[in-house]
Amino acid sequence: MIEHLTQPSPAELDALTALWEASVRATHDFLSEEDIPFFRQMVRNEALAAVDLYVIRDTDDRTDRACGSGGTDGTDGADGNRGSTAASPTGETGRDSRANEFGGFTAFAGVAGDMLEMLFVAPGARGKGFGRQLVNHVTRHCGVRRVDVNEQNPQAAGFYERMGFRTAGRDATDPSGRPYPILHMELGHAPHTGLVPIPSLLTDRIDIGFRAEVSDTDTEKQP
Repeated sequence: MIEHLTQPSPAELDALTALWEASVRATHDFLSEEDIPFFRQMVRNEALAAVDLYVIRDTDDRTDRACGSGGTDGTDGADGNRGSTAASPTGETGRDSRANEFGGFTAFAGVAGDMLEMLFVAPGARGKGFGRQLVNHVTRHCGVRRVDVNEQNPQAAGFYERMGFRTAGRDATDPSGRPYPILHMELGHAPHTGLVPIPSLLTDRIDIGFRAEVSDTDTEKQP
């Protein structure tokens, strides 16, 4: 179930940061080892505090409290952003035995206004629909219409395209000025420009700054 994590504890923020790093290491092979500590501190100290967090925990006995909805969002069993250059997503058949490495979290999304700023899935839980569940929820119930992805992460871009997003623009560098191109994607209205969308770090927007994380295995999937 999807939970709106309104007041994360320091331990929960640490766990989400650890999940972010594991996800980025598994999907953002274009990053240098020196990039990881830089983005990690941004995620832990800035990015997580700047978004509304929606999480999936490694347990079945939770009600869906995301975006104030009183029940489930109807996406359970479906497969799954903005991410940073380093900051994805069906019918899960089981729970990831490694989820406890991340404080019991399996996946999370970060939303600011109509932007999906972060989307990450624990490496061992990819391909089970968690990313798709989160994207479905935040687009249907939280007003998300935009996401940034790293151009060097084509799996995430492809995932978002399958979720209805289209490339509307491109920047040659990420928000920190690093040479990681960012694709700006919008839900269902921007014409296809011929660019191959690729997600960023923090959310399969995964812009380096914090764009989401996804992979084709997460579709059935970001990022």
